[in-house]
Amino acid sequence: EDAQKLLCCDGLQQLGCTAVYHMYCLDPPLTRLPAGDWYCPECAHKFRYQDIERVLDYRSSLLHPPPPPPSTPTPHSTPISTPTPNPHPQPHPHISPGPTRREYHVKWKGESYLHCSWEPEEGLAKMYRVRGVVCVCWGGGGEGEGGRGLRESREAEEREAEETGEYVHGVNPLWLEVDRILAEQKGRAQMEYLVKWKDLGYDQCTWELESDIAGYDAAIQRFRETKWRRGLAGDLDLPPVKRRRRRLRAAWRMCKSRWGSGTRKWHSTPDFLHGGSLHPYQLEGLNWLYHKYCTGDAVILADEMGLGKTVQTIAFLASLHAECCELPHLVVVPLSTMRNWEREFETWAPNLNVVSLAGNVEARQVRKLKRRMFHSVFFDRASAKKDRVKFHVLLTSYEMLALEAGQLSKGLQYGVLVVDEGHRLKNKDSKLFQLLTQFDVRHKVLLTGTPLQNHLGELFMLLHFLEPDKFPSRAAFESRFSSLSQNEDVTQLHALLQPHMLRRLKNDVMKQLPPKMEQLVRVELSPQQREIYRSLLLQHSSVLVGHRAAVAAAGGATTALKNLMMELRKACNHPFLVAHQAGRGGAGRGGRGRHPTDLDSLVTHSGKLQLVDKMAMRLRDAGHRLIIFSQFTRTLDLLEEWLVGRGLGYMRIDGTVAGSERQKRIDRFNQHPDSYFCFLLSTRAGGLGINLATADTVIIFDSDWNPHNDLQAQARAHRLGQDKPVMIYRLVTRQTIEERMMQVSRKKMMLEHLVVRKMSSGGGGELKQSELDDILRYGAQELFADEGDEG
Repeated sequence: EDAQKLLCCDGLQQLGCTAVYHMYCLDPPLTRLPAGDWYCPECAHKFRYQDIERVLDYRSSLLHPPPPPPSTPTPHSTPISTPTPNPHPQPHPHISPGPTRREYHVKWKGESYLHCSWEPEEGLAKMYRVRGVVCVCWGGGGEGEGGRGLRESREAEEREAEETGEYVHGVNPLWLEVDRILAEQKGRAQMEYLVKWKDLGYDQCTWELESDIAGYDAAIQRFRETKWRRGLAGDLDLPPVKRRRRRLRAAWRMCKSRWGSGTRKWHSTPDFLHGGSLHPYQLEGLNWLYHKYCTGDAVILADEMGLGKTVQTIAFLASLHAECCELPHLVVVPLSTMRNWEREFETWAPNLNVVSLAGNVEARQVRKLKRRMFHSVFFDRASAKKDRVKFHVLLTSYEMLALEAGQLSKGLQYGVLVVDEGHRLKNKDSKLFQLLTQFDVRHKVLLTGTPLQNHLGELFMLLHFLEPDKFPSRAAFESRFSSLSQNEDVTQLHALLQPHMLRRLKNDVMKQLPPKMEQLVRVELSPQQREIYRSLLLQHSSVLVGHRAAVAAAGGATTALKNLMMELRKACNHPFLVAHQAGRGGAGRGGRGRHPTDLDSLVTHSGKLQLVDKMAMRLRDAGHRLIIFSQFTRTLDLLEEWLVGRGLGYMRIDGTVAGSERQKRIDRFNQHPDSYFCFLLSTRAGGLGINLATADTVIIFDSDWNPHNDLQAQARAHRLGQDKPVMIYRLVTRQTIEERMMQVSRKKMMLEHLVVRKMSSGGGGELKQSELDDILRYGAQELFADEGDEG
């Protein structure tokens, strides 16, 4: 019957479906034959659920709303006005809420979190074992006791989400906010935009209809303003004649005849900066950077950590943009600081078009292609068409630079190359040093709070990278300044460095910054630690006794000594860290992913942890917040166990935490002081470019061989934004390898003081009496005691 109106499902081959429907029997009925393949409702349902990327959350919902509670009129009641209906009606306690069904919050492939939806379990069950998936996601079991624990954990997460603004039903609210528009295209009925979402990578960009992102007109307008921008601010607002005249004036300013003038100077915060007012010393830094750009002197901005080198650099790049520099700039930073750099650019220089190159292969492809970093819209007399870059600043990390160096350096000139944490260029044979020399740059700027760490050779390599013609030979440099015992040598070195380095200290330029005090705390070994320390020395006695002979005969058997040194340092932290002691305390690798060790045993076995345990409780009661640094991630594992056992809220960052996740944890710690008391950081991963000014107490659980790494760590709390005095506690175990490490570190700090710090104070200043007293008295008692023992 009505064979001409029958529709056969096209899911025969894929799903084996043989369903046939009349067009008027469908819901809703069809009035005309569909174009292309047609699938019955059941097959269409199956195909739809094949596009699920993952399940985010689940809930139980009522199939039917509960009936209103029965009214019981009171005798002799008087008529009253109709009450306002309750927007959140509560079911009557004597009425069953009715049947429920489980729904799942799903993320669809190729679509943003804006289009997540709740899907019924019966529909998903035909395609997936959803219940098992959700149980794995939430770490729960079925119903009963496991289900009750699951519900409690979910309720706790929802409460935390309300407080912190984090995940709600598996979705971070930031993922629903437009970060920027990358491209546009005409759709069937309206414009479509390629959207980069906040706090998500470029590999998760999606095309959205204009109606879906209503309310983000500013992002669309910003995209359109930068779509054909050629590097000059405000071009679109000018008539064509004035626009051309402005470009000619810009070319004249940046031509070689203009090179070397350096006459521009700002006496107050420029109008092109929107983040606030610069401090006087930051304004001085801006003028110095701009002057050195014009005079052609590559430089090192070596301000002490926490004085805002990032802001000064952004102000400098914004000044070049305002002065009509058409060349793009390349900024290379540590991965952990990329998000902070992005935020500072958005705050201080929103007019700059900043492209961040990071993430996986897909994310980088989206940025290179969809953001159209290169586009051919510039015409000149020399060639019919010339490629120009669209961005003003390319922001990337060391790791991404190694992957994309060929693409980024080919046929492209940069105005300024900025390298954050520039002391990483102290080795000429390093991969980063070799890569950066491939780039064609007009000017170079290194940012580092520690230009000299161990010896003068490291400082020379930084200068050689900046000015290879002026500083060609390391041997000649070291030979000339091998001895800095004479004041004349120090003065000559300062005169050589003066044109290329600007160094300011917090004590000199930030009088209002709260003081920082460091206390060296000597800790005794626990009986268990003392036993292990002695056993390690006895086990390696042959290495210690035969070391000199081995050095003379074979050129040095240092590997065994380094291994012993590492084991001794671990023993000073906690006996559970030593390999053959892992089984005794049950700590293994510090306890991650297993049942925690007995808390009392964990604390009493370590002299350092005994002290920290007592300090932490008093600090918390007094309203302080704590940062703990350690060289070893396994030490952080044990400290994490201790914090969990004491019920203290904490955050943690080490080398295994991704860059985007690092910034989330930093923000969470800074924004919620009542929830998080302590921040655990590895010295190398957490000592660079991290702002934790909401904490006022720092404990260095174990010192670094390089004292400047510990200074970097201290600067995480003692920096701009800190309104409390900062107390630093450096833990050193008495009569162990750690005391000798401190003596070696002081020698390195003395060299840095002679070469860098005296230059920052004018070059002619003498050491303060307190500094001399501190340097001379340090270690004297232990040295005389050792001499007495030997006598």
